[in-house]
Amino acid sequence: MIRSSFIQYQMKSYLRSLTFIPPVTLFGAWVIIFYTYSGVPIMSSYVITSVSMYLVMTWVAMNVFSLEDETEKNLLIVQLNGKRAYLIGKWAVCFLVTAVLGAFALVYPLVFSIFKEPIQPVQLMAAIYGHIICGFFGVLVGSFFSTLKIESKRFAWLSAMFVIVISLAAEGIVEKASFFKWLLLPFPPIYQVILHFTDGTPYVVGNGFWLDTLWVMVYVVAGFFLTKKLFLKRE
Repeated sequence: MIRSSFIQYQMKSYLRSLTFIPPVTLFGAWVIIFYTYSGVPIMSSYVITSVSMYLVMTWVAMNVFSLEDETEKNLLIVQLNGKRAYLIGKWAVCFLVTAVLGAFALVYPLVFSIFKEPIQPVQLMAAIYGHIICGFFGVLVGSFFSTLKIESKRFAWLSAMFVIVISLAAEGIVEKASFFKWLLLPFPPIYQVILHFTDGTPYVVGNGFWLDTLWVMVYVVAGFFLTKKLFLKRE
């Protein structure tokens, strides 16, 4: 199902397109500038870079899914003997980019000893989880709106940005009016991830973390499954 040759081809196409330069450069510059000063708290800093992963990976995913025109896309699908292999190849490229950017955001402050205190193993594990999940949320949003085949590319981008803004503001919206809680279920539950990026000493993972993680995992699996169904139906 996963063809390494297609993934390599997609990665080369993405690099040659140069569309990776704006999001990757912006993310790298943001991390470096953010950690200009040392002595910053661990989890509060990692929550910022996790949210940045969410934004940047949406951008990356929409670029990856728009590399080919319709004719080239159909030819690739025929060569791969199916739409599913094409979609998985696209996602694989996005996940590779997620891994690279996430590793950079996690390792950079550790290499230069930016944090005001040594990081605990449980903090590092929570930070890895947060960066990966936020990256997956970005890939999910970007690929979903690319799959919808919205006529206007600008409208697709605006729709993706709308989802990002609402998901980030979800907790505040629910506090204003609790009935919005159910209306916001379709939006990525990013608050259930960043909620646990606390700077308490020592850092403790409570029962609420595991319940929230279960819901996040269910959402991610269901979201990618729905996106796959839409892609197979529409393409």
